[in-house]
Amino acid sequence: MTTSTTLPELSGKQLSSMTPEEFMEHLRDECSKPGYGMTDHPIVNEMEAGTVTIPQLQLFTEQFYQHISRMLPWLGMMYVTCPHEEARATLLMNINEENTGKETGVGASHPDLLLRFGEALGLDLDATRATEQLPAGRRLTEYFEFMGFCREWYVPLAAIGIGLESFVPETFSRIVPALKDNYGMTDEQIIFWTMHIPADTQHGDEGIEIVSKYATSAEARKHVFDCTMETTRLFYGLWDIYRQA
Repeated sequence: MTTSTTLPELSGKQLSSMTPEEFMEHLRDECSKPGYGMTDHPIVNEMEAGTVTIPQLQLFTEQFYQHISRMLPWLGMMYVTCPHEEARATLLMNINEENTGKETGVGASHPDLLLRFGEALGLDLDATRATEQLPAGRRLTEYFEFMGFCREWYVPLAAIGIGLESFVPETFSRIVPALKDNYGMTDEQIIFWTMHIPADTQHGDEGIEIVSKYATSAEARKHVFDCTMETTRLFYGLWDIYRQA
């Protein structure tokens, strides 16, 4: 008979004793565990198997849209509260890209690109914009509000960059061929997914830079760790909404 053991949670002091690279690796390892983030999420596996139904993809897309369209103001909150000019410049580029797509040349906001995907699934765009956000998605969106008001600017930035975006290239590189092969999607219909693969590749390095420059104290490291873990836990719940269709 085998028994599983849970490793004790590391203290802020232990986390701050790590190099930025060690901290980043530890945090990504934790975010890769079952029930967190997008890594090996069941919906990705089922897309690859072709077993996710169109109604499930529609619900998933509606609720994913409701979240990403609502979180844009919290990117602005990071910009407003960040005291460092160089970091603000990066944040401004990110905000511009999310709202216009000009940095990557896609010519549309990221929420609108997701709507384009939804339209290919048969969703009515006006109805999708007006649909009610379900509790699982609302919890994630409201957690961004909490981080925006109650944590330093770099905490939500690290939670997004390390906990979510650093996993995008690998995860979306699995989703794209699945959507083409199993659901007949065209390149134009899945720009939301394809454009994020190169766009988010650099965010792992940015995460290390954020940690090395700004999250150096025991308290800062603990806030980054705890908020990133909670963000990825809630994100997993958002993507798991497809099961309700």
